[in-house]
Amino acid sequence: MSGLLVVMAHPDDESMATGGLILRHTREGIEVNLICATRGEKGWGGKPPGARKEDLAQIRTDELEAAASALAITAYELWDYPDGGVEVSDQSEITERIRRQISSHAPAVVVGWGPDGVYGHPDHIAMGRCTDAAVAAIPEPNRPALYHVAVDAPLADFYREALKLNGQDQDALPLVVKDHVDLVLELTPEEVQMKLRAIDCHQSQLEIWRLEIRNHPHLLQQGYGREPYMALSQVAPALTAAGLLGEFA
Repeated sequence: MSGLLVVMAHPDDESMATGGLILRHTREGIEVNLICATRGEKGWGGKPPGARKEDLAQIRTDELEAAASALAITAYELWDYPDGGVEVSDQSEITERIRRQISSHAPAVVVGWGPDGVYGHPDHIAMGRCTDAAVAAIPEPNRPALYHVAVDAPLADFYREALKLNGQDQDALPLVVKDHVDLVLELTPEEVQMKLRAIDCHQSQLEIWRLEIRNHPHLLQQGYGREPYMALSQVAPALTAAGLLGEFA
């Protein structure tokens, strides 16, 4: 067992939620594979300039390809489940497809969404549930460690401040904040800039605050430089001396 498998719902999830984790491992030569369930065709925000709503699925497909390259992801699969409709798609089918990918890649670690979807997004919740079921279906001797993306209090504070840059109420994003997380990945300023380059590949999804934040370096580091995770494996989580997940010691 080796490598990391990241299971997300939309193009941009991989960069915004787990970009630092992916970079930390790909830069050390560890194989990272990605599954993305939808093409994000419902996420229309009028960007990039000159784009048409009916072209968004292809735009986001191209954005994911660019971001995967920026993150040095080994390989990715982009599926065609409906954006906003993962929870009403065939859950057994999705679970089995994820299970087959786990069996094929034999990763040491799988990272996905938890039961709260971080802010209650139905697609996140559905993909997280299917990912958990797929991992559980792997025979125990070959079962990878499992981590969930999470939000802790410091990261929630970041989002509240960032949303103010957008002119939004600080509670506009209904984050599910964990009292305790098992692991926090703290990124270096260099890693934050590399993560930012991957995020910038998703031009169609860049809210005003994601642009304004470049003028607030401390806030940028506070938010993009912090990635909390919950560990569902039996081994107590820890980072190696190189800052990698303990499974890669």
